[in-house]
Amino acid sequence: MPITVLVVDDERHVVAVVKAMLAKKGYRVLVAGDGREALAIATQRLPDLVLLDILIPKLDGGSVAQRLRQRPETARIPIVFLTGLVGPAELKRRGPAIAGSYFLAKPFDSEQLYQTIEMALPSN
Repeated sequence: MPITVLVVDDERHVVAVVKAMLAKKGYRVLVAGDGREALAIATQRLPDLVLLDILIPKLDGGSVAQRLRQRPETARIPIVFLTGLVGPAELKRRGPAIAGSYFLAKPFDSEQLYQTIEMALPSN
């Protein structure tokens, strides 16, 4: 069964590029454009991994991560933050929901994406 990845970003071009990269490797891709949609999809579809932008509408990525970690059914889903906010001060300001997560700085290439996903996914 293919690995399902939820891509959460409000920038359509980012979603299109990431979706194409993931499809090339055989991943099943779900897409959300804002935080509330991401929560709804994650709780209904239970993806294997979430690629989550920090700055998204309706509910920021840190809040989405925090809520996912509070629910037993989604608490163990690995989260990779896709972000241009790579400075330590900004990440610390975003709070504990981000701590212990994986990060991928924008812009990134396909190899960086694949390597980060491999690190984040639990080994089988």
